[in-house]
Amino acid sequence: MRALIALVLLGGCHCRSSDEAGSTIAVLPASTVSDGVELPKLPQSPDGIEELKQLDQSIEIHRGKFRDTPFLLSNVRERATVYGHVEDYLDALAITKAWIETTPNDEAAWSGRIGALLAVHRFAEARALFPHIEASSREGLQASVDEATGKLDEARAYKEKLLKIWPTPTNAGQLAASLALVGRYDEALAMMKQAESLVRDNPPTLFAWLLFQWGRIYELKGELAAARKFYVASRARLVTLEATVHLIQTMQQTGDPAGALALARAEATVNPHPELLALAGRIDEARAGWERYLAVLPEAFSDHAARFFLAAGNDPARALTLARANLANRATPEAYALVVEAALAAGKPADACTAADPIATNPATTRPNRFLVWKAYSACGRKADADRLGGELGISGSAAPRQP
Repeated sequence: MRALIALVLLGGCHCRSSDEAGSTIAVLPASTVSDGVELPKLPQSPDGIEELKQLDQSIEIHRGKFRDTPFLLSNVRERATVYGHVEDYLDALAITKAWIETTPNDEAAWSGRIGALLAVHRFAEARALFPHIEASSREGLQASVDEATGKLDEARAYKEKLLKIWPTPTNAGQLAASLALVGRYDEALAMMKQAESLVRDNPPTLFAWLLFQWGRIYELKGELAAARKFYVASRARLVTLEATVHLIQTMQQTGDPAGALALARAEATVNPHPELLALAGRIDEARAGWERYLAVLPEAFSDHAARFFLAAGNDPARALTLARANLANRATPEAYALVVEAALAAGKPADACTAADPIATNPATTRPNRFLVWKAYSACGRKADADRLGGELGISGSAAPRQP
């Protein structure tokens, strides 16, 4: 189970392992978010803090023992996804490099190496290693690369097939996330209900991930109060960077900026991750942190760092450079949208329109991204295209840009 959960949490998040973790949960009562959406009835799970302590201990036990390499790698990757520390991602890369050099004929070693490369968004390197594993074994890894690089239909088809063969909450949650990426929110939420019905075990890591995915669907759908409730519930199982960042943002957007700032400051004090430092208002420290992350793993963090420089970092030119690098590495709708945002902020409307065109012609483009395209077309003088799209979105030609 632990190895499986590590694989589905490649996005990376951060969690506190000290006994102070519960203190910030207490200031976020679910009753402050009334939205009519009920949380799933998941069973109780073991204490997340104790689980992470055991994870740390397991890493120390297995480290340096070659026969334990698969266990060590699984644990390091899980901790990387939970804490979001760049050191753990680098550790996973070092472990897998030594593994394939020591046993070059071991397919498991090559699979581990590919997984480590995927986690840090080095997709071209990962693809180049596919010949080292059997075709039947690489399908899941190929699907991961496909989705991460914008081939959403191919990845979703694989996930649909996998769910039929192996109906687990993880596989249902993964498919729900894929549906949400193309704006099929109601189908995604129905799939999350299926994930709930498939629960047969109760690891806190799994429940935290499921609840976060649920919240993310509501957030993409624009139902921020519901999303906030699910992020609170996710953190109650396991305090992760992803859930914390999204919770703070939804608190800001649902009328609780003071609570959001208090939570950000508390979390950044315990763990000074660049994401949390920025939300806590410690901008200079956040900037230095992102530069440190970018110096060692630029592909993995160019998108998050770009968003920092686009907002709190107040350097749209730097944001645009990072956004373009991210797009060159992974041509996803989100990557194109990030370039559009950065180009508009940097005063380059023509560049924004160039990046907006692939979004406009994608039939699965979500409403928020279509609105972004409208802003780009309006800024670069493509009035006919802006008016056409504005009509589809219900925006008058003279309307000031406002998120629909």
